[in-house]
Amino acid sequence: MEEKVLHHFHQTISEHKDVLQTWINSDSSNKEMYLANASVKEVLDLVSEFKDLLEQIDRKEYGECVVCHGEVELDRMEQDCTTNICLDCYSEEQLRELERDLELAAKVQEQLLPCCVPSIEGGQIATHHESARVVSGDYHDFFQLKNGLQGVAIGDVMGKGLPASMLMSNLQASLRILGPEYSQLDQLATHLNRLFRYNLKLIRFISLFLGALDIASNKFYYCNAGHNSPLWWKSDTQSVKWLKPTAPAIGLIPETDFVLESISVKKNDLILLYTDGLIEARNNDEEYGEEKLLAYIEKNNQFSAEEVLNGIFKDVRSFTEKFDDDVTALVIKII
Repeated sequence: MEEKVLHHFHQTISEHKDVLQTWINSDSSNKEMYLANASVKEVLDLVSEFKDLLEQIDRKEYGECVVCHGEVELDRMEQDCTTNICLDCYSEEQLRELERDLELAAKVQEQLLPCCVPSIEGGQIATHHESARVVSGDYHDFFQLKNGLQGVAIGDVMGKGLPASMLMSNLQASLRILGPEYSQLDQLATHLNRLFRYNLKLIRFISLFLGALDIASNKFYYCNAGHNSPLWWKSDTQSVKWLKPTAPAIGLIPETDFVLESISVKKNDLILLYTDGLIEARNNDEEYGEEKLLAYIEKNNQFSAEEVLNGIFKDVRSFTEKFDDDVTALVIKII
């Protein structure tokens, strides 16, 4: 396995281990209530397994099939870092079961994505989604808040495949049910976190950005739970502000404070939400990155939401041969 790939897995596994170890060392007296069907011992076992994986990486043995000693497929290891058997060593029945799971996940995911965008007074919305594989860990949706505002959401489930699709399904249902009960996005995020801390796997979490446009007060409210910082193009000053995270990802920390922020928007302002697949699109060793994204918006912000979004994807495709990760983007234009 290449050195940079080993470094990627070392960093990812270390982060998971550290999060769980910090939680174990915390003073909470009721740790087990935060785990759906697991005990503190099982968490300790998982931390120990992560340590073993890190040692394998140090010995450059990570990613080796325990049966044939060949290499385990990278995309499967991305889904589950503990995978240690390659597909060539799967039985016919195991392969058929895997195919059935993927077909089911694809069907579920197809129905998760909104079929159309809502119309909002004083604004335009455009969305685009592309999956790098059969199923995706990206999520975007629209929901109503108690105060009548139109809510928007974009997120990324840590992990891929059928488990990620099932989490997306739960998130969509939860958001649409809970959204009308709240007027404040931070309170909604807090409820989602309390709900998903019981349902998420120990090594999974969801980065989630919730937003709501209030044209009457020229405000855009948002709560960013560990998601990529959306880009806010300010038409009056011809400058940009990045809407940075205001809280950790959903399901990462059992009890946390979710902070509500707001910005004052004006005509021709533009807000771009996206998942990391967009800025991490690669051309050899170079990423598309936030700087190229900003450069495009600086030149093309005068167009409609749909035109801006189509142009962004055209620009990224001219930079990279293909997307290696799921990509989702959503543009809100104030008109």
